[in-house]
Amino acid sequence: MLPRHRIVALACALPLLLTACSSHAEGGATPSASRIVSGTAPTASAAADQVPDEIGGPATASVLTQEVVATGLTTPWAMVTMADGSLLVSERTTAAIKRIRAGVATSLNGPGAEALRAAANTEGAGGLLGIAVLPGDTTYLYAYVTRDDDNAVLRMELHDDLLSQPTVILDGIPSGKDANGGRLAFGPDGFLYIGTGDAGNPDAAANPQSLAGKILRVVARGGAKDGSAAKGNPFGNRVWSLGHHDVEGLTWVADGRMYASERGVETDELNLVVPGGDYGWPASSGLAGLPAGTALGATVDGVTAPIATWDPADATPGGIAATHEGVYVSAIVGDRVWRVPLSAEGTGDPHVLLDGLGSVRSVLAGSDGMLYVLTGNTDGGKAAKGDDRIVRITAG
Repeated sequence: MLPRHRIVALACALPLLLTACSSHAEGGATPSASRIVSGTAPTASAAADQVPDEIGGPATASVLTQEVVATGLTTPWAMVTMADGSLLVSERTTAAIKRIRAGVATSLNGPGAEALRAAANTEGAGGLLGIAVLPGDTTYLYAYVTRDDDNAVLRMELHDDLLSQPTVILDGIPSGKDANGGRLAFGPDGFLYIGTGDAGNPDAAANPQSLAGKILRVVARGGAKDGSAAKGNPFGNRVWSLGHHDVEGLTWVADGRMYASERGVETDELNLVVPGGDYGWPASSGLAGLPAGTALGATVDGVTAPIATWDPADATPGGIAATHEGVYVSAIVGDRVWRVPLSAEGTGDPHVLLDGLGSVRSVLAGSDGMLYVLTGNTDGGKAAKGDDRIVRITAG
């Protein structure tokens, strides 16, 4: 356990605690982003001496402030931060991508926007899902979309609020009415990671030659090689890890650790992901199906157990985010945000950081240092007036 004065010092450096540790009214400087937050690099203004150099924080935290920054969204699915401080949000059923700036949502348009609407098959859990931009270069926007016959990753040039005609960089990802995966995130290595689901064929998750039930790692830099397997992938193809039912969130910690949230069948999971890792599905889910006495995070007979599990009624995870002191997991059915504390050695026990917003589809650590929470109430038939919304919070 760190001494209290050290925890306070770390908290004030942590971007998540922007409002709690600096007062703009009193002329305080805005802290810069963590070295790696949700797979993105710091902005150019991030000074090295402002970045926390230790992993860890308090065992529990609570919300200090919360502010609604956007309302009136329809079935939003994913968020990304842009260099100008705006947010881009994908909407699953409308297949629109909206830019949030100063509380106003404006739809991107152009040939790419029209192509997304034409391509998206929104039956079941499909439609326009994840989006991503290369950190430090927002020339290209990547989108994961469910089409009539497959899931595909598309690349579009982004100029102001105009999207170019898409280029398909990866297709043939199995699709279904459920378990489509859909998360896109750039890792600290500059490669694009893609979370997929088994799409109703559990055995495909264990097959390293299938794109279903995997985390994929591909080249994505706006060139002819986009979508090809990244150098060093463990199976010599696009697959980074296997044995997943439905990967919904991807994030990294500054020391290089990668975490993925996984919507399970009877048990939801948070996994510490390593290259070539087998996470058990369909032979196991959570700890069920593993040898008796298997500990969380242990690897037994080639299968790695999750580092945290939940009953789906309490979770059903969506997007996740990380800072140097915690992993934050959205709960779509559980109507909350879970915090899993981090230490240099691993993770602590999950606790509820936030509830009261209804369904939570995703959570993002923004480039401004704040934590953004995206609700998913219009996708679950329990939307309040103004939903869906984005809420910006600080915690400590």
